[in-house]
Amino acid sequence: MKRLLLFLAGFAASCLLQAENNPVARPEAQVTMGNARFTVLTDRLVRMEWAADGAFEDHATLAIVNRDLPVPKFTVTRSGATVRIKTGALELTYRGGGKFTADNLSVAFRMKGKYGTWKPGMDPSGNLMGTARTLDGCSGPDHINYSDPMEPGILSRDGWALVDERARHLIVEEDSDWGEWVAPRPEGEVQDWYLFAYGHDYKAALADFTKVAGKIPLPPKYVFGYWWSRYWAYTDEEFLALGREFRERKLPIDVMVIDMDWHETWPEAARRTRDDHGEGLGWTGYTWNQDLIGDPEGFLNEVHGMHLKTSLNLHPAVGIIPREKVYPAFVADYLSRTDDYDGPKGYVYQGGEDIWNGPAKAGYHASVPYRMDQEAWADAYFNSVIHPLEKQGVDFWWLDWQQYKESRYVPGLSNTFWINHTFFNDKVRMNRGKAAEDAPRPMIYHRWGGLGSHRYQLGFSGDTQIKWEVLGYLPYFTATASNVGYGYWGHDLGGHWMPKEEPTEPEIYTRWLQYGVFSPIFKTHSTKSALFERRFWAFPTHYEYMKDALELRYALSPYIYDMARKAYDTGISLCRPMYYEYPEEDKAYTYDQQYYFGDNILAATVCEPMAPATGLASRTVWFPAKTEWYDMAHHELVKGGEVRTLRYSIGQNCWFVKAGAILPLAEEGIQNLQEPTNTLRIYIAPGAGKSTYTHYEDDGESQAYPDRYATTVITKNVSGSTCTVDIAARQGSYKGMSADRALTLVLGGLDRKPSAVLDGKALECTYDAATKEATVRLPVLPAASAARVNVKY
Repeated sequence: MKRLLLFLAGFAASCLLQAENNPVARPEAQVTMGNARFTVLTDRLVRMEWAADGAFEDHATLAIVNRDLPVPKFTVTRSGATVRIKTGALELTYRGGGKFTADNLSVAFRMKGKYGTWKPGMDPSGNLMGTARTLDGCSGPDHINYSDPMEPGILSRDGWALVDERARHLIVEEDSDWGEWVAPRPEGEVQDWYLFAYGHDYKAALADFTKVAGKIPLPPKYVFGYWWSRYWAYTDEEFLALGREFRERKLPIDVMVIDMDWHETWPEAARRTRDDHGEGLGWTGYTWNQDLIGDPEGFLNEVHGMHLKTSLNLHPAVGIIPREKVYPAFVADYLSRTDDYDGPKGYVYQGGEDIWNGPAKAGYHASVPYRMDQEAWADAYFNSVIHPLEKQGVDFWWLDWQQYKESRYVPGLSNTFWINHTFFNDKVRMNRGKAAEDAPRPMIYHRWGGLGSHRYQLGFSGDTQIKWEVLGYLPYFTATASNVGYGYWGHDLGGHWMPKEEPTEPEIYTRWLQYGVFSPIFKTHSTKSALFERRFWAFPTHYEYMKDALELRYALSPYIYDMARKAYDTGISLCRPMYYEYPEEDKAYTYDQQYYFGDNILAATVCEPMAPATGLASRTVWFPAKTEWYDMAHHELVKGGEVRTLRYSIGQNCWFVKAGAILPLAEEGIQNLQEPTNTLRIYIAPGAGKSTYTHYEDDGESQAYPDRYATTVITKNVSGSTCTVDIAARQGSYKGMSADRALTLVLGGLDRKPSAVLDGKALECTYDAATKEATVRLPVLPAASAARVNVKY
């Protein structure tokens, strides 16, 4: 009974944020024919299995975790050895009971008012791709990474995309506090395919993908603030002084990352000694470097006292070596959990030498090898290595996995995927027993591990070169990742390194920051070089421009958080390729340095230097037909249906708001995203007619967000020279919600100061001719009551 209760509690914890997931499809959705089984998951998504032994798989796989969907209407027609399955959107035909081939299996599907056809073995060149494990070494679009090409996505200009899960491992429910664990597939010849036949209805495909592959979890709100990071051996005082300088300069910031020098790197030993996996000592590490950080817990407390979250970098591939302080505790914990370990058990480090009781290879010393795929190893690792560090104050981990891709013990298992899975779900299981609103959201910062990695949120793209070509490639790379739900790539803003080191050039750094405003994660970083400066105030000629980018990011944070919630609800990520909205326009596929940033913003990246003669940089932008846009840099409306080359000074960012659209903005002077606020600015872009926007709120940090949140509907209607703004009563509730709200309207694109009235009373109104914006301040009002403001132009 105790083991059963552990299983049920563990499974409930692991599914807390994905409560609807059930890998077993409903019987009425399944059609069998000989050794083949077809599962109709939606009217446009079919699972196709063939097994030589006729045994089909009902466990979750790494990518597909839920098959228990409402069964769409479909018919089944059998004629001899042929079966036809027809939904409202496709028709599948299978002849005989043999392995799937182009001769016995085909699917006709609707696309652009006609029917397309898919058969096994067809050329997938129309696939719009997904993402890659890393951009390490990337120098531009022609050199992504020699060992990590872009992986396919679930969208295609051909109207179909095939996901092949036959080689992916299973996730099997079990009676442990994890609730589930990885397992190899049973031996035998199988085919396990998922056909997404959505034509060009890309948004529907993504919505249904997250129904079967799991939702995109909502990160904590602070994630969307600024992250400071630099590969540098900071002392505790240097690091704290840096944080204090951000606060003293009134530069908003939420996260300070401590790269790998937080732990011992044993540089002398590392130069002459390799561990038993061939890695240099110190690349992996868990022992605080107390020459740099003398009191780790006190240090992290001081960081938290500045309203800053902390993350530590980990390269966990080596395992646990004898030099680590946690080594004895880890070995004892591990050996208490398993008999499945045949390595030496008497490692010691004494007298400045690494020795062990066993036949070590010459020049090597031993470690307990990395085995996250073994549950006993994982339990000992989290219990005796990771959790003690978290208790000292580590908020989340930067899992900087770079070593061997596949497990050495479970053939074919992606180490990257499984470490992401375990670190994320460890945070879920460790909050078992807490009310959801008291349980912090799990979060990790990691590398892409393959399809299904979107369930673990934030990605680290790797060490790119500092080049304009890289900056120009990132918009495409980031938006394309949304094709597999991987919507939270974090890049090294400013670039990471260059083959020939030169001092940071402020123009390219500024442009990188301006791009970062409209990227998922706003994080600066660089390699360990005194030439690669990342402190904004080190560039006095460009400081104000860099500060403007940072402040714009924080101003947009309510809008960004709204769109993050939308990603959780719909599967549509924050950065979106243009073809999501205009799938039949060729330009939507070729203008890939611009993208939708949420519903109402079009962002483009200035990715070339300014012309010396003019001091301006060019940016060509395609404006789709039937939509008008407000140019936020040049303060003018731009008609759709044209391509324009615009020019930007170093202080101007290239972004546009849909005409008439509404954007929620943070209060002016905001310094972090962790402190609750009842203040909101409502920006209204110029444009006639009616617009509606739903603003989302929650506590910003707990696991209660699926059910505990509030929304406010904001409506704007322009008629003649009057703009009416209705702010509805807030609906819903969450822990810590303020009972009132302080609202300000910001009306863009005006050529003079308007007047404004609330309940017959004139409101304070100011006008800025340089930005063409009017600001109307409302009194503090009860959030449970509606308000209407009439603005007269």
